[in-house]
Amino acid sequence: MTARRILVAVFATLTCVGTSFATELRPPTPVAAMELAAAAQWSSWLASGTSSGQWRLRAVQRDPDLPARRHQRYAQIINGVPVFGAEVVQQLDENGATRTVFGGLYEGLSVDTQPTLTAEQARHVVEAAVGQTGSVVGQPELFVLPLDNGVFLTDMITAWSLSLPSEIRYFVDAHSGAIVFSYQNLKQDTPVIGLGTGAWGDRKKMSTQETGSGLFSAQDRLRPAPITTYDLKFTGYFYGTEVATDSDNNWADSMVVDAHNYAGITYDYYYQRHGRHGIDDHDMPVINLVHVFRNYFNAFWTDDLDAMVYGDGGVIGGVRFAPFSSAIDVAAHEMTHGVTSRTWNGIYLSESGALNEAFSDIMGTSVEFFAQPVGSGRLMADYWLGEDLSDPFNPAKYAIRSMANPGLFGDPDNYSRRYTGPLDADHDNGGVHINSGIANQAFYLLIEGGTNRTSGLRVTGLGAANRAKAEKIFFRGFTLYLTPSATFSDARRATSQAASDLYGSTGTEFQQVQAAWNAVGVQ
Repeated sequence: MTARRILVAVFATLTCVGTSFATELRPPTPVAAMELAAAAQWSSWLASGTSSGQWRLRAVQRDPDLPARRHQRYAQIINGVPVFGAEVVQQLDENGATRTVFGGLYEGLSVDTQPTLTAEQARHVVEAAVGQTGSVVGQPELFVLPLDNGVFLTDMITAWSLSLPSEIRYFVDAHSGAIVFSYQNLKQDTPVIGLGTGAWGDRKKMSTQETGSGLFSAQDRLRPAPITTYDLKFTGYFYGTEVATDSDNNWADSMVVDAHNYAGITYDYYYQRHGRHGIDDHDMPVINLVHVFRNYFNAFWTDDLDAMVYGDGGVIGGVRFAPFSSAIDVAAHEMTHGVTSRTWNGIYLSESGALNEAFSDIMGTSVEFFAQPVGSGRLMADYWLGEDLSDPFNPAKYAIRSMANPGLFGDPDNYSRRYTGPLDADHDNGGVHINSGIANQAFYLLIEGGTNRTSGLRVTGLGAANRAKAEKIFFRGFTLYLTPSATFSDARRATSQAASDLYGSTGTEFQQVQAAWNAVGVQ
């Protein structure tokens, strides 16, 4: 196996402590109302359902592009219990009229919603399943879970591995006590100014704090969202709490330097390009964890810690891979998983998981173009993913993915070639990294144009000078219109609606969005 293939295997592997299941989540019935008359009908239906307790308002999102509008997310409810992954989002204009409704719902579900087990008993079931290798975290959450072999009332419980990065969501039947489903939920990527040296010898500014004891700490308080980088000294990612420090504010630990600097740049991108105040749009703290596991070739976002975790890299196959904080697109990719968790919250399985990964790739690449000069060398903006990790620098061999040519690394560039195998962790949660190539290719074609290698369809594209338009379309479409069980078809409708909102339904932007999705086979 080549070094690049080993890296991809490690980057995409999702370590699971628990049982793999042949069953799958049952997909919801899609909802898509893009015309005013249809949206008004769905609005009446939603109001009636809310009054009768079938829908519950979960969140309200502001609209950074059209400030007079707002987007209300509703969870489907059965006898007071939410249905896992069932959600619709309603767009309201300045007069309170409904403009669009998107999402997915389940019809005809029947299940006893009075649990037989207590939450504590369900917790004990998972504790017994993970044994000494794992630790249950947080509190159980009760959900109605529609699977292809039945509908279950379940307690969703999260467990971490004590030795490897792993965050498994278990679903315990609240009547029988059996674990009926599980999946891996890790998304695998007075102030003073100091200077630091990154992994590739590049000098970077560091926003830090004087500690009062002759040290400087990696705490950025110049941005509205506080950014803190912790050095856990290989104690495991949920043990240490030590903030990284330096004695003279001239930082030499490249992992700290890169993670801290790139988190700040990613915050700046989201604010300047999309008007977003950080991960949750309310300037929640940004947390980086470095030196967590020895010989770990990966990076990930963890929902339970609300943090980015970076591996130190090392040598595999005779090729050195720098710490995973050394690539700005990887750092921005991981923070974007946090943005997803705070917006459409795509379930990390199958098509919704692939869209989750693709959105992180798309925003990661966008941050790279925002911060670095366009070019084909190290620390330059391009359409490779993770290309700056390897030494020697050879993206065609050692990058993680390619937006311009997903097939170069065995990823599909067209929906007709998508992976449709098992959903367990050993099969990439149903191809969440593999199938991300489809949406990545659509985004690439929307900007640069070109011909899809599978369909042979050519896209003119908006051109690199209009890159910001493409970024706004995908950001708006994904964060405001997608819901947890989104499919590729939903992503097409969402980005089409976003293009229409921003640039009109007869404009070039709308037409090119259609052309890009046509080229990659998504209808």
